[in-house]
Amino acid sequence: MPFITQKIKGKNVKFLNVDATAGDVAELQAILAGEVSTFDKKSEGGSVAPYPLALNRKKFSCGNKSLKLSCSFTVPHMKESVYTPAVEAVVIGAFDASFESTAKATHTSLLYDAK
Repeated sequence: MPFITQKIKGKNVKFLNVDATAGDVAELQAILAGEVSTFDKKSEGGSVAPYPLALNRKKFSCGNKSLKLSCSFTVPHMKESVYTPAVEAVVIGAFDASFESTAKATHTSLLYDAK
């Protein structure tokens, strides 16, 4: 079963698991916009770690104050030992400040904490 990724303007926008023949996948690739890559499934299995009793979901905003740009992103489950300063260290200077701009984020703040 192939796995298809779709990238538009340098951003991964869609991940598709396709249950189709190679010819059907090639036809699907032809109609998808942006840069399309396919990957073949190599193996199945492995062990799954048990889910925690409660998910530690957090929502952050990030942006560039001088350019007045911002966006938000959600992390479905974050390690209990990770706090906002660790997220700031990852986001500031690395994340884009908005979905329409390539300017880098200069700030981030916690919007929602599901603890």
